[in-house]
Amino acid sequence: MLTYENFVAVLLGVIERNDINVAYTQELLDTHALGRSLSITCLPDGFEDDYSPEEPPLRAVLSFRWPPEFTVFSLRSGLPEGFDNVVDERILASRAGVGVDIEVTYTLPLANEQTYDLASLPKLTRAIYDLHASAVPSTDKPVRVEVLLNFSEGRQPHIQALNLCQVWPIGDALFDAELLTEIFNELCAETSDVLEMLAEVYLVEPRAQRSVPEGEEPFENRRYLKPPTA
Repeated sequence: MLTYENFVAVLLGVIERNDINVAYTQELLDTHALGRSLSITCLPDGFEDDYSPEEPPLRAVLSFRWPPEFTVFSLRSGLPEGFDNVVDERILASRAGVGVDIEVTYTLPLANEQTYDLASLPKLTRAIYDLHASAVPSTDKPVRVEVLLNFSEGRQPHIQALNLCQVWPIGDALFDAELLTEIFNELCAETSDVLEMLAEVYLVEPRAQRSVPEGEEPFENRRYLKPPTA
């Protein structure tokens, strides 16, 4: 079984070879259970973040959780007998069965008037499904649209967030780096195509073309930081 470090190294290697525009990465460690998680925020080609605390309006986040049991199993070269009796129930809930799920979440920007037009939600979500289908004509990994509504006292209800989500199960590829590379190649290609399609509809022009403030590095020279374990 691949270790967490092997898994992340394969993922980042594929991302780099596919020239995915990475804005930043975040790696977390559960100090109680010692589980780990990694999220990688990607932007359409030619776009960059806006140097502010706010996240980019259109982005794709690749994320997964690595259960603490997997660290033990990978260091011992495989799954033990009686695995089902000791495994965390969250692993068994994975669509991959005994495996890891990579979740890809696309966050879409909305015009101010769209956020208050709740009646148009069915039409809006249908348009998003159609956009995804035009970028990815056929897929065995269905997508779903998630809407976060805000009902604050004294304010008109509005849409706070609109996401397009897709789950990529990683099953037997946990034991085979070549198979894992193939899956990640497909994932990265699809993510890039969907981001570009969404950018054509939701964004106007790459902010990377704006002037760079004095003392800051040009966009093409900036590099994201890899997680320390990669």
